[in-house]
Amino acid sequence: MWRSIVDHFSESPQRLKVAEAIVRHGFHVEAAGVIKCGDIRIPLKSLGKALGIDRRTVRATTEDICDDTLDTHNPELCEFFSLLRPAGPSLEKVRTVMGYGVVTIFVDSPETPGILSEVTSMIAGYGIPIRQVLAEDVAIYQEPCLKVITEDPLPGRVIETLADIKGVRKVIIDK
Repeated sequence: MWRSIVDHFSESPQRLKVAEAIVRHGFHVEAAGVIKCGDIRIPLKSLGKALGIDRRTVRATTEDICDDTLDTHNPELCEFFSLLRPAGPSLEKVRTVMGYGVVTIFVDSPETPGILSEVTSMIAGYGIPIRQVLAEDVAIYQEPCLKVITEDPLPGRVIETLADIKGVRKVIIDK
């Protein structure tokens, strides 16, 4: 789907930037000019300001997505953007407040199967509960990673164990 989005906005990098922000944040486009996060309406001006883009470009992006009178209308695009929802809160930034640990894993090829299951199995082998797993999509993020938030910080020796997993390029543990 991401390839279709990039192709659709290929002639407008600013509109592509808006579309990317909508996807990254799990916003959805309810109608032309209406962007929401769950039930909360996101002001076009606020999104534009955050992206360094004029609100009219934000509105035009939603029109491109939803307007079925345009020659370039793509019904799958409209359906995709209307069905997006946020995945939930990330616990990564509150880890110090909660006493959690975070391990970030970068891989050689994000399409390699089994990395997530091996990582979680190895962490479980240390007897440390996992609170959350965040996996960035390879199509959206330039250098996607897997972040595992654990109930307790992981001991440093886990780096070697996790780094030995086939396909893992780099492991960073934040305590």
